[in-house]
Amino acid sequence: MTREFSLDKNSEIPLYSQLKNDIIARIASGEYEVGYKLPSEKELMELFDVSRTTVRQAVDILVREDYLEIKRGVGTFVRKQKKYNVWGLEELRSFEDEAFRQGLETRTEELGMNIVDLDEELKNIFGDKYDRFYKLIRLRYVEDEPSVLVDTYVPCEIAPGLDKYNFSEVSLFSTLKKDYNVIINYAKKTFGAINADRKAAKLLDIEEGTAIQLVKTVTYNDLEKPFEYSISRDRGDMTRFSAILKYKS
Repeated sequence: MTREFSLDKNSEIPLYSQLKNDIIARIASGEYEVGYKLPSEKELMELFDVSRTTVRQAVDILVREDYLEIKRGVGTFVRKQKKYNVWGLEELRSFEDEAFRQGLETRTEELGMNIVDLDEELKNIFGDKYDRFYKLIRLRYVEDEPSVLVDTYVPCEIAPGLDKYNFSEVSLFSTLKKDYNVIINYAKKTFGAINADRKAAKLLDIEEGTAIQLVKTVTYNDLEKPFEYSISRDRGDMTRFSAILKYKS
């Protein structure tokens, strides 16, 4: 090994946290590469001169934080680090723009588009001005892993012929701006949590029943009228949201 195995037992930092940070440092330096089999629990106890409880606490945290994975009956291994898509909520950006800003590789797969009639949910958002809507279903990938499954509704009257576009290749927002002269102003988002049904789980490559984020977005134009409504199911292990909140006295 290239580094000394020692922890500061006089430090105010708990030993399990020191051990966790040491292992993270070894992963970051490349000493522990992806697929590296971690020393056994007993070996870690001897190497760092710590208790079994300390080792288990550190390993449990590293597993929860996706640094390690346990293969039952085989051992504990360093796993490939996931790159989170962190959505900043201070500005309205398209999926592609937000991912580009973070240096993430993304792609979108259009799963289908059809025309649906006005229902109660759509009426609550758009009123009764529109009777028919395009329903666009897309699967978003981040770093070649399925990340977001999203259904989007756009009134047919706002964007006639929208179904002629291939939204695996073009951006919906860019198309609406460029070809339909829609001026995008702001959006309202609501957040919730659901358990993935069989269809969503299969598409997102997760276990059925896994908790996922449910995000509903209504986007408004310069006249403060809604022109787009989307319902997205986001993998919680790949997507994060952040916001800056100013204190108001």
